[in-house]
Amino acid sequence: MPIRFRCVYCDKLLGIARRKAGAVVNCPQCGQPLIVPTPEPEPEATAAASKPAAPPSGPGKLFEQDDFDVLLEGDATFRSPDPPPVPKRAKTPPPVKPLPPRPFLVESNLPAPDTQATAPRRGERSAGLVLSSGKLILALVAVLILMGLAFGGGVIVGRMLITTG
Repeated sequence: MPIRFRCVYCDKLLGIARRKAGAVVNCPQCGQPLIVPTPEPEPEATAAASKPAAPPSGPGKLFEQDDFDVLLEGDATFRSPDPPPVPKRAKTPPPVKPLPPRPFLVESNLPAPDTQATAPRRGERSAGLVLSSGKLILALVAVLILMGLAFGGGVIVGRMLITTG
């Protein structure tokens, strides 16, 4: 059974384990240091331990009498948690009937697309710029070199303006 005592500063009822008897603790309400009193030996300790404690009765008695020591004994049993509820299946909506097709009219001045156009065959030239992978890499390297030269030129011009200005 825990030790029950009141704070000498704020008169709050406190409870602490018996092993803390004589220790200095702080009141959780006012924060003042308190010495946990040593409990008086109970003459009915053996009789109370052999029979279960009666449930508290009346309002305000919710934690006045507890059975923590009984729960901490080796032969105490615990209730396992309830299994999680099985989710209900959602109802599937009725199938949606598709709308009948409507004629789609577009007036445009563009010529009709050429249905005969296909991809160029091997050996034929297509319109536009076509680069092989080697030429593409060479062009990218040249662009990077030109960007580096432009950056370096900008740095040099900037330093010359700072030193002369």
